[in-house]
Amino acid sequence: MIAEGVDEADYACYALRRYGIRPKDWAEMTTPERMFCCAVIEMEIAAEKKR
Repeated sequence: MIAEGVDEADYACYALRRYGIRPKDWAEMTTPERMFCCAVIEMEIAAEKKR
């Protein structure tokens, strides 16, 4: 799910800035929860690029 050249820390940083998800909360998420967040972030970025 994670785009090439982007690591999980980039998604965690985006989640912190955009949604206020603290690194501790990100680390405590299950893998499916983190994958969902990454998918939402990918969709938002794709939508912003279309604008």
